[in-house]
Amino acid sequence: MSSQRDISPVTTDTAADQPGPPTYAAVEKSGHDGVQNNHEHLKTSAHRQEEVEKSLVRKMDWQVVTLATALYFFSFLDRTNIGQARLNGLLTDLKLSTHFGYPFALTILYIPYILFEIPSNLLVKRVGPARWIPFLVTSWGIVATLQGIVKNAAGLYVDRAFLGAAEAGILPALALYLTFFYKPSELCIRQTLYFTGASLSGAFSGLMSTAIGNLKGKAGLNGWQWIYIIEGIATVLFGISTFFLLPNSPHKLWWVTDEERKLAIDRLRDEHQLSNEGRKSNRKVSEANMASAWQPSSDRHNTDEAEGTLKEETPEEREAWERELDKFDWRQIPQALTDPRVIFSCITGYCDAAGLYGIAVFSPTIIRSLDKFTTVQSQLLSCPPAGAAFIVSVILAFLSDRYRWRAGPILFSSVIAIIGFAMAYASSDPYVQYAAIIILSIGVYSAPPSQLTWISTLVTGNEKRATAIGFYIVFTNSGGVTSTWLFQDGPRYRKSFLIMLILQIVAVLSTLACEASVLYERRARAQGKRDGPVQELRAKGWSEARIRKYLGDRHPDFKLPL
Repeated sequence: MSSQRDISPVTTDTAADQPGPPTYAAVEKSGHDGVQNNHEHLKTSAHRQEEVEKSLVRKMDWQVVTLATALYFFSFLDRTNIGQARLNGLLTDLKLSTHFGYPFALTILYIPYILFEIPSNLLVKRVGPARWIPFLVTSWGIVATLQGIVKNAAGLYVDRAFLGAAEAGILPALALYLTFFYKPSELCIRQTLYFTGASLSGAFSGLMSTAIGNLKGKAGLNGWQWIYIIEGIATVLFGISTFFLLPNSPHKLWWVTDEERKLAIDRLRDEHQLSNEGRKSNRKVSEANMASAWQPSSDRHNTDEAEGTLKEETPEEREAWERELDKFDWRQIPQALTDPRVIFSCITGYCDAAGLYGIAVFSPTIIRSLDKFTTVQSQLLSCPPAGAAFIVSVILAFLSDRYRWRAGPILFSSVIAIIGFAMAYASSDPYVQYAAIIILSIGVYSAPPSQLTWISTLVTGNEKRATAIGFYIVFTNSGGVTSTWLFQDGPRYRKSFLIMLILQIVAVLSTLACEASVLYERRARAQGKRDGPVQELRAKGWSEARIRKYLGDRHPDFKLPL
C-alpha cells in the first residue's frame, strides 16, 4: 500500500504549478516569432547595407566621376581647339593650306596617340592611376600651351606630335580607372558623365574661343595664340591639382567611413576589378561576396567528386597563387587582341569616331561655309549640337544601366547619326543642314560611353581589360585620322557626309555582330560546351577561386553582358 502511494499521480493542484509541455500552438507561435524576428533582422541589415552603399557611391561620384569629367573636358578641349584656332587666324599666320597643311596638323597628333595608347594604359596598373593620370594631364597641358608660341607650320607639327603622345593614355586610363571603383551595372552612366566632358568641351569651346579671341593684338599675339595659351595654362593648373585630389584605389577614397571603405573593396573583390594595390589590401574577403558579373557556380566546376564536398584551400595556398597571378600577365594581351567581341567593338568605335572627331574639329568651319553666319556666329552656333548631345547621352546611359543592355543605346545612336548624315548629304538648305549637324552630333557623341562600358565589361583581368580598352581607343583614333582628311569638299561636303553615312551603317552591322557573338557564347556556356578548361584545372587540384581568376571572362560562369 505504501509503495502504491509513492507512485500515485500528483494531484491536479500540483500539476498546475509545474511547467507543462508546450502545446502545438505555442510551438508554432514561438517558431513564427523567431522567423519573423530573424526576417526583420535581415531586412534591417540589408537596409543598412543599402544605405551605406548609396552613401559610398555618392562620395565616389563626387571624387572619381567629377574629376574624370573635368580631365576629359580638358583633354578634348586641347585636342580639338585647333578648329576654333583656325577661325582666329591660324592658317594665315602659319601659312597652312586647307588641302594639306591643316589636315596634316590634325593627322600628326594621332600617330603617337595611337602608338602610345596601349603601353600607357598598361602603366596605369604599374605606376598607379593617382600618379600616372595627373602626370599625363600636366604634360599635355604644357605642350598645349606651347602651341601658342610656334612660329611656323613645322613647329606646329612637332608640338602636336608631342601633344598626341602626352594625351594618348588619358581616355583608356579613365575608362579602366572607373572599373576600379564601380560595378558593371553602375558603369555606363559614369562612363557617360565623364565622356560628356567631350560634348561639354564642344559646347563651351565656342563660347570660350569667342571671348578669348577678343584678346587679339594684346602682347603682340593673335587670337589663336591666346586660345592655346590660356586654355593650356588652365589644363596645367588642373593637372597639378589632381596629384593631390585623385584617389588611387577604393581604399584611398577621401571622406569615407571605415565601413564604407571596406564595402568599396568588398563589393568588387570577386569581380577582379581592383587595382593591384586594392587587391592586396583585401585578400581575406569572403568567397561568398560574388559580384554581379558571375553566375552562381555549378557544382560540376568546384566539387570534389570523391567526397562530394566543395574544395577548400588554406590561407597560405591562396596567398601563394594570388601572389603568382598578381604578377603582370603577358598572356592576356594576345587574348584581348584576338577576342572577336573586342574586335567587333573596335570596328564600331572606329566608325563612330570618324564622325565624332570630324564634327568636333570641322563643325565651326562647316557652319561658317553655310554662308548665313559670321565667324563669331559660327563659333557660337557650334555650341547647341554638343549641348543636345550631352542631354541625350545622359538619358541613354541611364536607360543602359537600368536595363543592362549596352547594344541598344549604341544601335539607337548609330541610327540617329545615319539620319543626320543623310539629311546633311541630301539637303542644300543651310537651316536643314544645321539641323542635320545637331542630329548627327547627338548620334556620334552619345554612342562612345555605351561602347566603352561594353568593352570594359566584356573582359576581365587587369592586363586584358587594359589592352582591350587601349585597342578600342587605337581604333577610335584611327577614325580620327580618317576624319582629318575629309571635309575638304566644301561648301556642301557631300562626299564627306556620304562617307560618314556609310561608316555609321558599318557601325550598326558590327554592333549586331558583337551582340550575336555574345548570345552564341552564352548559349554555348549554358550547354556546357565551355567546361573543358575548368575540368582540366580541377584535375590539377585548383580551387574555384583560383580557376576563376586564371580564366577570367573565359570561365563558363562569367556572364557576358548584352
